[in-house]
Amino acid sequence: MATVMQYGGKASNLLRMQAAGFPVPPFFVVPRETVATMLAPLSADIERFCAALPRFDDAQLAQKAGEIQQKIKSLNLPASFPESIAADCRRLFGDQFRVAVRSSAAGEDGTKTSFAGQHATFLGVREADLVEKILAVVASAYSANALKYRILRQLSVRGIQIAVIVQQMVDAAKSGVGFSMNPGGNLADALIVAGYGMGEGVVGSRVETDTFVVHRPTGALESHITPKQTALVFSPGRGVVEMPVADEKRNSPVLTEEEVRQVWDRTLAAETLLGVPSDIEFSFDREGKLFILQMRPITTLDREKIKILDNTNIVESYPGLTLPLSFSFAAKAYERVFSSSSRAFLVPRSAIRGFSDVFQNLLAHCKGRVYYRLDNWYRMMSLVYGSRRSMQAWEKAVGLAQGESHSMHFSFWKKVRTVLASVWLILNYRQGNKRFFEEFYKNYAVLRDFRSHLSSPEQLWRHYENATGRLFRPWHLTLVNDFLAFKAFGWLQELTKQYGDDYSESLANDLLCGQGGVESEEAILSVLELKEAVKNDAELSALFRLPAGDILPLLAGPKYRMFYEKLHQHLEKYGDRTLEELKLEVKSPRSHPEIFIGLLKNQLLSTVTSLDFRRKQVEIRQNAENKIATYLRWWQARTWLFRAARSLAAYGLKNRENMRFCRTRAYSAVKDIFAEIGKMMAEKQVIAHPEDVFWLEIEDLRAFCPGEDRTSKIQKIAALKAAFETYRDLQLTDRIMYIGDELPGFGSRTWKKQPGAKYFQGIAVSKGIVTAPAAVITEPRLDADVRGKILVSKMTDPGWIFLMAQAAGLLSEKGSLLSHTAIVGRELGIPVVVGVTEATSIFKNGDMLRLDGNAGTVAWAAHVQES
Repeated sequence: MATVMQYGGKASNLLRMQAAGFPVPPFFVVPRETVATMLAPLSADIERFCAALPRFDDAQLAQKAGEIQQKIKSLNLPASFPESIAADCRRLFGDQFRVAVRSSAAGEDGTKTSFAGQHATFLGVREADLVEKILAVVASAYSANALKYRILRQLSVRGIQIAVIVQQMVDAAKSGVGFSMNPGGNLADALIVAGYGMGEGVVGSRVETDTFVVHRPTGALESHITPKQTALVFSPGRGVVEMPVADEKRNSPVLTEEEVRQVWDRTLAAETLLGVPSDIEFSFDREGKLFILQMRPITTLDREKIKILDNTNIVESYPGLTLPLSFSFAAKAYERVFSSSSRAFLVPRSAIRGFSDVFQNLLAHCKGRVYYRLDNWYRMMSLVYGSRRSMQAWEKAVGLAQGESHSMHFSFWKKVRTVLASVWLILNYRQGNKRFFEEFYKNYAVLRDFRSHLSSPEQLWRHYENATGRLFRPWHLTLVNDFLAFKAFGWLQELTKQYGDDYSESLANDLLCGQGGVESEEAILSVLELKEAVKNDAELSALFRLPAGDILPLLAGPKYRMFYEKLHQHLEKYGDRTLEELKLEVKSPRSHPEIFIGLLKNQLLSTVTSLDFRRKQVEIRQNAENKIATYLRWWQARTWLFRAARSLAAYGLKNRENMRFCRTRAYSAVKDIFAEIGKMMAEKQVIAHPEDVFWLEIEDLRAFCPGEDRTSKIQKIAALKAAFETYRDLQLTDRIMYIGDELPGFGSRTWKKQPGAKYFQGIAVSKGIVTAPAAVITEPRLDADVRGKILVSKMTDPGWIFLMAQAAGLLSEKGSLLSHTAIVGRELGIPVVVGVTEATSIFKNGDMLRLDGNAGTVAWAAHVQES
């Protein structure tokens, strides 16, 4: 604070950057005490002028301010002052110096006020003009514009404090401004604007500029290049002048990608230094060296009011467009589950009630896509977790590319509460999980028994609410399991680091491979066994050569009774597993068996057997166990600690997958009930078609069933369908940040990857190296041809297991070490790399790729051979 008072906002920020190692051009400051001494002869005149300001209209203000400014500029300073200033310049900048003279008032470049463009700046100043320009900068604090700014911002016009910066000029070839958050768009983007020549050309809108947008979570770059005609340069004989841009540079980017990255790094560093969203002004000199000229907070952004939408992890469950009923049902489920779960972590009921708005808004529906309201998740998690380390473990587990836990603080008593809750949960952990599964299957059977309640919409709705209320009541135990699974897996990773090689993190994954009892694994084994039954029976093989629609009726006959019963058993147990299975509008194979017949036909083309599947799992796990065994002895305490961590992680992750399969079954049963309500609504002409029910929200159904509102929804649905058509081709980013209720604009975005890149780094989650052609899947189908190929996707959900089982490897834009993709990939024993941004855009169908599940990299096979 003392530095700000003495040197003003702009200069104190320069000093902070200098101390932090930013490339700041040499400078010194004429402090405010010195300026006050300079102005002492005019103190009475200035005081009278400022006291009279409220009585002036704009014309009078301009006149009187001009008079005061002229008096300041005409001050006769002691001879020692210019001599001292000139000596400082020669010492810092050399004899033939040229400097910039700039203001640094109290409040300038502050968190509330910027004073952008209100005070004078002079460039290329020589020794002979130095004192004159310093006085002119001081005088500019009393200009009509600067005073009007103070009045409008409700700042005092009396006792104005200003210092003056004298800084070495940069011979700028290109300059611009970098914003750590895009104040005019998605705040999850950093924004860089650059033009040729000096920065005054950019901030003064005197030159044409290019715009570079860097998506903060991924570093993906989008460039908007415009023709540049003009550069602002300093000419020794003429001062600051506009010059034409050379023809060969006019249509080229002002900044290279490397230069954009340098500016972006410094912009984020400025945000870290100030603790708030920030902007910087920068220049590259003729030799290509970067200089940061100033740093300041973005005064229009209040970080506390920023809303953060992030689709990490949730996109696995809700990829692409999701209809309103699916979203509203999920939002209500999240509210119910997480508010009740907080009690399990000893959060007081009063605190939970105070966070009701947070629990109601854990999800957001943006242009048809489902996002987490991440700002509300952090608020909720701050209720539950008591340490930054726990928050970071959660961030890592769900795969957040850019976490926010670094800015969070936890009290001592909250940490104590978290420790006590953790101990209590661990002691009751296995008993709680047992209770969950017992209650789930009992209540799930009740939920599915809805056909006895079809006599009226009101009765069906009452059944739905009662059954789902009971079904979701113990659901907080799934979150307890997740919490302890994340913890245990983190412990296991830490313990295996000391026993592994460069890819030691994958050791923890391999140790958990093929542990058995995982229903997602059992589902694919069941499919493989059905496939083998078809292949081993000539008549069944001949039957499955028919179109999928013709097979099912023939299977129902007595000739294939045994196989049909196995098929029925599979559908009853695993038939809710499919692509995008949590979307209520997506049909399940259990309700529509013809979907599964198509999947089974596709599997017949694969050579993978259930025996191969099991053998590969055992091999991966045994290799990991053998490696660990060379380091551990049974009598060592670390051996028992290791075994405990592995056992707890295996148990937790197995139950995590099985609990998610329970969720899949529950959602599928809800689909069936809502489909029946859709039929009832269509009969009463509330909607045009039964399937239109999925375009409504759950509150519409709640109002229809008891008869409270049975007005037509046909026009509403038509409008929604038209809106969703406009959303279909939008390329939304993974993270969207904004303030207020208005979302930033979206369009078709093309992210630019580094030219000539040969290797792309992601996260290694399942070991192995494979070279195979790419199968890029953006619109998944269960009958997609991925046999022996590297499956390249934006994300995967649990239903992708049927495609993954045929693939040679998997590359995904989304995912984490504990995502479905990772867990299933390890179970299948295929190389898996996740987190490669824009993989589906970089690679094309048929590209020969080398996927390295050890190092977490992917590259074109030809490039690997070249290197």
